Amino acid sequence: MRVRRDGRYKLNPLLRRTLGLALLGVWVLGMVLPIIPGWPALVLAIVLLGRRDRMLRLAHLSWRRSLRWLRRHPVPSLRQTGRWLSVRYYELRRAVTPRIIAAERVFG
Repeated sequence: MRVRRDGRYKLNPLLRRTLGLALLGVWVLGMVLPIIPGWPALVLAIVLLGRRDRMLRLAHLSWRRSLRWLRRHPVPSLRQTGRWLSVRYYELRRAVTPRIIAAERVFG
């Protein structure tokens, strides 16, 4: 990791991608195993890969489509679960997005 003249850090792009994908793997493990905290790994992976990364954008799009599918499902219990998850998703997104943007400014 090198420091630029403007005080920002710069990582090798291959190293950033590798670390970002590894942290996504930690996030998946954190979702499966409750012992590992997964959310910090997800935030760091987004910062390292960048919000405009194609793989992250496709994963985000598939997550939003699955939430929409749940909200419109004919089974009432799944529809209620979809609505509950959607509210939690939007709350989390509003809380995390400014922090991701601030971290991208530092490590960008």
